[in-house]
Amino acid sequence: MNTTALFVEFIIIGSGTMSWLSLLVLSLFGYTWVPWDKVTSIVALIPFIVLIYSLGIVIDRLSDQLFSKRDKKLRSNVFSDNLKYHFARTYVYTYGTTQIINLFEYGRSRIRISRAWFINYLMLMISIPIFIWTRFPNIQLNLRIQITIFGIIVLGLCSIATLVAWEKLVENDYKRLTETYEFIKAEKKMNIQ
Repeated sequence: MNTTALFVEFIIIGSGTMSWLSLLVLSLFGYTWVPWDKVTSIVALIPFIVLIYSLGIVIDRLSDQLFSKRDKKLRSNVFSDNLKYHFARTYVYTYGTTQIINLFEYGRSRIRISRAWFINYLMLMISIPIFIWTRFPNIQLNLRIQITIFGIIVLGLCSIATLVAWEKLVENDYKRLTETYEFIKAEKKMNIQ
């Protein structure tokens, strides 16, 4: 995977993390103290991107830990042990074409983004109602309740969708790895004979 794609991936993940984290901070301390003209300036953009990128790395690692048990279970449905999985992956990355490797890397990127956004959606489902209830007390009670319920339903559905997408992407990745490994191995064997 090229570094630009990885950078963009962590920005995508970190932007969601920055959103819910910002909402929690603003819920606690309000938003009148924030110098919005300075925060939105070009000069502030570079440290802001660095912060988003760093948060993307942290949430990626956290989501990797949270999903590792389920990932191993899905892997065991295709590979009998980790050694066979790592051998097949190394074999494909060693003898596969650039297009094949890029396709696998693209798939792995989608897997990382979906598992991280599962966490981001869950945290947004928590942080948005907190922000609405702490910072907008003048809004009518029934409107706050409606916004809260709507937000929880939509973000809950988004988190479920990313969880289902993650699982399907992982299953397909392992199946495709097995198929590609067998294909490359057979093709290599035919070229030797």
